[in-house]
Amino acid sequence: MERSRYVIIVIVRVILVCLTCALLIVLLNYTDRPATILLIFILLILQVVSLIHYHNRVLRDLANFLVFLQDNDTTLAFSKHRIEKSFHGIIHHLNSINQKLQTARIDREQQVQYLQTVVRQVDTGIIAYDQDGNVELFNQAAGELLGIQSLREIGQLVSLHPGLADFLIQEPKHSSSPVQIEVGGSERLLSIKSGSLKFKNRQVFLLSFQNIKPELEAGELDAWRKLIRIQRHEITNSMTPIMTLTTAIRRRLKKEDGKISLREITGEHIEDVLSSVEVIEDRSRSLIDFMERFRDLTNVPELRMECFPLKRIFERLEVLYAKDLKLKNISLQAKVNPEDLPLVADERLLEQVIINLVKNALEAINHLQGSISISAFKDPNQYAVIRVADNGPGIDPVLMESIFIPSFTTKPNGSGIGLSIARQIIQQHKGTIGVRSVPGKETVFEIVIPGS
Repeated sequence: MERSRYVIIVIVRVILVCLTCALLIVLLNYTDRPATILLIFILLILQVVSLIHYHNRVLRDLANFLVFLQDNDTTLAFSKHRIEKSFHGIIHHLNSINQKLQTARIDREQQVQYLQTVVRQVDTGIIAYDQDGNVELFNQAAGELLGIQSLREIGQLVSLHPGLADFLIQEPKHSSSPVQIEVGGSERLLSIKSGSLKFKNRQVFLLSFQNIKPELEAGELDAWRKLIRIQRHEITNSMTPIMTLTTAIRRRLKKEDGKISLREITGEHIEDVLSSVEVIEDRSRSLIDFMERFRDLTNVPELRMECFPLKRIFERLEVLYAKDLKLKNISLQAKVNPEDLPLVADERLLEQVIINLVKNALEAINHLQGSISISAFKDPNQYAVIRVADNGPGIDPVLMESIFIPSFTTKPNGSGIGLSIARQIIQQHKGTIGVRSVPGKETVFEIVIPGS
């Protein structure tokens, strides 16, 4: 193993100092030569001073070299050759470390530039500010959405758009409904989310938002198109046979030279007309019933909010469907976690939604050993989650997007209104209802309500 030159020199110098001290002691005890003793004493002092000077010089060179590696400061005075001689191979190792540090620094700077570019390019407005309200990040999208060129202090945002004040808090928050602001005379609907990040002893708050008005308008237009298409389809289906039958009646009661006389009307004529009129009446009633169902769809009752235990609805469901479940040999499992899970909602309307989902599951299962499970629990956001699952045939992926559309149904005698009303009721609760299905295995409806 090679020893560094520094260690060898220090050992040699220390040995010389020790020998000089021993010589000085001998001269003091056994001789009477003042001049020699003084000379040896001066030599001892010079050796000690030289040792200290050498040690400090090497440490100074090493410290300056480390600073040079860190900051590339070329104004610092040091000798690489002297350091290399004192510490064998240290220059190579330190240069290797320096190259790795520089590579890591370059990678970090590139990553920062990449993230800055992404933040500038995204359509989502992003604002970052510290605990004192000083804005550290304000991207271009935020300026365009809020109509602000720059923002230095978060308090300026509150004075310009007071509706955003509720989101400038130290707890993460997501807007359950869009926040309306006005910029340059135009209305914008912002979906807002706030959060925070902690860096050692400082905390940075984040505010992100998007203008969802164009998407809402596009969705509303698409909904109207679907509604008109459904109504046109139903009305056409009803009016076509009505027109066909009225034409047939007119031809039956008319001759080439005019109307037939009363004497020419036979029982066959009357029977044909009556059967045609019955069909016309039936199709007219169906059309009226269809329009009534659409009226019911747009007249969902107002909510009567109250706090109640979810378990109460589940217990009533078990009693309500006990006979049907036994008749079809289907098991029903109901579980609430915790058992006393409370919910602030309209109990009557929410029960109607769950009843509709359980009824659909009951009708869908067409095999032995069928099972339905209803469960409720809290998610990480403290929202109430209600799931209704069955092991029926499932839903065709092609039909999945259409099941909540009014009048869409896969049942022979279905109205297609139940799930549409269910969605409206859940949306009135500021919640969501969704479905996932694996054909031939299971179907799961999930309701999420922010009222627990």
